[in-house]
Amino acid sequence: MIAPVLKPDAELAVAQGRLKEAGVSNGDVLTQPIAEARAATRAYQRFLNQGGPAVETVEHRLDGTSPPLRLRLYRPRQDGPLPAYLHIHGGGFAVGDLDSLDRWKREIADEAGVVVVGLEYALAPEHPYPTAIGQVLAALRWLRDAAGGFGIDGSRLAVGGDSAGGNLALNALLRLRDTGEAGPRLGILVYGMLSAEHDTPSHRERGDGRFGLSTAKLNWFWSQYLPDPALRRDAGAAPLHARLAGLPPLLLQAAALDPLLDDSLNLANRLQEAGVEHRLTVYEGMPHGFIGQTALLTQANAARREVVAALKERLRAG
Repeated sequence: MIAPVLKPDAELAVAQGRLKEAGVSNGDVLTQPIAEARAATRAYQRFLNQGGPAVETVEHRLDGTSPPLRLRLYRPRQDGPLPAYLHIHGGGFAVGDLDSLDRWKREIADEAGVVVVGLEYALAPEHPYPTAIGQVLAALRWLRDAAGGFGIDGSRLAVGGDSAGGNLALNALLRLRDTGEAGPRLGILVYGMLSAEHDTPSHRERGDGRFGLSTAKLNWFWSQYLPDPALRRDAGAAPLHARLAGLPPLLLQAAALDPLLDDSLNLANRLQEAGVEHRLTVYEGMPHGFIGQTALLTQANAARREVVAALKERLRAG
């Protein structure tokens, strides 16, 4: 494919101005204590979550994980049982909570006609690998086997995530494949944080922080999630190194201004070699994290529509 251009979309400056006026920005783990970075990110998410459709929400607690896991179900105005899409938020395994991408999840539920499920997985450094992936698997198994009382058809599931959440989604699919369990029909990986190896062109050309996310921040996140550096090439933690054959169809979305771009490009190449059905879209002029700005960015809405179309196609009855 043609190399993405390192030029920000014209709407970004306007969006950044709106964020500055509101006095919000993503937390910075390199300059703030982790509690302050998490609080700043929550305020940033609250601003982005304003507006959007109203859908019914229900919270549920799974006590079978340590620590217990909070889930939030976003239910559209449709009769069930309905398919479900579990979305795992990003934040470098260390930042973010149940409210991350709240507006986006409401939009997806409303437009796709599926129950969208968010989860508040345990964060690093307090809970390093593999705590979060164990919680994601517990959530998927509950949706598959025990969520009928919530109007969910457990035979029609999808799983996805953005950034670190994309890592957890792909790892969950790999583990379900390896155990021979029934798994989701579709995976959605949005600018996935899939490898701790940062000597790639996208890191060299985009990793200095001018577009937001930096290689230095990613190194910090990996060091919190994987205190043992030897795990950085372990396929269980960094799924770009895993055997990929046998996965369900995958939708990959990437941002052209993201140091993680090559994670998605390299994954697409490896999926091709493994014979796994997939689609990759690189959103030109967009930085890491853009999908949550549907109130501000045309391309965030285009990416959302692509997700909706994939869910409708793969989760229809039959």
